[in-house]
Amino acid sequence: MKGIENTSTTNFGDLIGNNRKYIVPRFQRDYSWEEQQWDDLWQDIISMMNEKGDHYMGYLVLQSSDSRNNEFRIIDGQQRFTTITLLILALIKAIRKQGEAGINTQSNKSRYETLMQTYIGRMDPVSLEYDNILVLNKNDDPYYRDYIVKLGELRSRNLLVSQKLLKKCFEWYEARVNALKYSDQEYADFIVKLVSNLFFTVITVNDEMNAFRVFETLNARGVQLSSADLLKNYLFSLVDDDHSPKRLNDLEAKWNELSSNVKTEKLPDFIRYYWNIRNKSIRSTELFKAIRKKITNATEVFELVNQMLSYSDVYMALKDPNDEMWQNHVEISRNIELLKLFGLKQPYSVLMVAYKKLPLDAFEKLLSAIVITCFRYNVICSKNPNDIEKVFNDIALSIYEGLYKGISQLQKIYITDSEFQNSFAIKSFVLTSRNTKVIRYILGMIEQNVEGGLNVDIHDDANSIEHILPQNPGEEWNIDQYKADQYVNRLGNMCLLDQKVNRQIGNLTYSEKKEKYRLSEFASTRKIPEHYNDWNENTILSRQKQMAKRAVNIWKLNF
Repeated sequence: MKGIENTSTTNFGDLIGNNRKYIVPRFQRDYSWEEQQWDDLWQDIISMMNEKGDHYMGYLVLQSSDSRNNEFRIIDGQQRFTTITLLILALIKAIRKQGEAGINTQSNKSRYETLMQTYIGRMDPVSLEYDNILVLNKNDDPYYRDYIVKLGELRSRNLLVSQKLLKKCFEWYEARVNALKYSDQEYADFIVKLVSNLFFTVITVNDEMNAFRVFETLNARGVQLSSADLLKNYLFSLVDDDHSPKRLNDLEAKWNELSSNVKTEKLPDFIRYYWNIRNKSIRSTELFKAIRKKITNATEVFELVNQMLSYSDVYMALKDPNDEMWQNHVEISRNIELLKLFGLKQPYSVLMVAYKKLPLDAFEKLLSAIVITCFRYNVICSKNPNDIEKVFNDIALSIYEGLYKGISQLQKIYITDSEFQNSFAIKSFVLTSRNTKVIRYILGMIEQNVEGGLNVDIHDDANSIEHILPQNPGEEWNIDQYKADQYVNRLGNMCLLDQKVNRQIGNLTYSEKKEKYRLSEFASTRKIPEHYNDWNENTILSRQKQMAKRAVNIWKLNF
């Protein structure tokens, strides 16, 4: 990958040798691993020891901090790196305790000092402070440096959440290490085998831009890294250059509030949606580059973070139809639920700015129009959702700049009636948990538009989906399995039916099912036996064509 200085697979012992130092950037997230992760690692290590093999720990992304390649910032992997170090410290403490108890006092002292110097850091003979190999972030390092590394009594009062986790982790491993009841030499052997057999794929980059490319490339391959940390580090570094502790504290308070609102793992998505409100649409792979180019000083950082804070509540409300923001707005809540059901994220930018800048009725009208447009475009015609992002970006920019011209701006991506009708007439849905609600929604909207039709709750399993031609038809249906597979999941083969009735009729023949359909509470289902005496592939096609004609007028915008 471009911008990478080096990629290698290295064991932990080689990683921390040769006077190297590893620094968790000052504003990277605090230590957060808990007992499940500690135990998973411990079980892997015990299995590794018993099987006398190796264990792969995954990626470690580093940024070289000096020309000698002796100092590195840990961009991703600090939780694993820190936890292994805490385990090594617990093992070293077990060795020291034996010496303090009078067991092999001199050899224990030598082992303790050598292991501390090799794997933890060198002690200054004057200050008696360690120059640690691992330096944690600003919240965690004081406790790690002053208490855990010194292997003395651990302070318990007035600790930050992450400091409590560091303490608990060390004590958790200390209990497991002590339970081994090894000799000092066996504990030393355990450490050597541990660092020799834990392997990382180490990716070294030379600046934040290249680190971000690594994040995006690996995330695209399914390896989820914390790109939110990298964005945060860059923004904080600009404020840190001002050497103003108050500004840093102010920024940290704002960032913590933002992270609390949006959740850290969702921050990169949210930042991109916010960015696309005021700038030409960019892909996630271009986000960091765009931020670095445009945000270059502390003033711009605060403007960005303040604006993102003001939009974060709207963003989270747009992801939750039950949010209190929509408490008195039933139609808005319903449409937000549909966006969520359709799996659409592309409209977030335009909807965020529309809520902030437009009157509520104009926002509601735009939201409803977007739902209809996306239903045609994405759900029925299955077009690429990424292709509509530019249009949404154009509308977002027009709203932000006060140039919004109404829902007519959606015309570029509004599927024509003929194309929508043709696509609807051949649409199939496999019955997954998500598709079940989509099908209920479609059949429910058609039901509502039939005389005497009911309102259908897409969440109510009592409103079950009946396959008229069964999913596993018997011989009496006189249709081969290949043809049945082609038609069973067509919308024309589905109807709404009370769940109890659906269970009762199972794989009955169509002539037997018709009598149940005539008694159905759903008007659209009662009409099936009125129009179709037999049920086969031709009737399925015919019924779906009729549904498609009706659908054109149900999901329609008048520009």
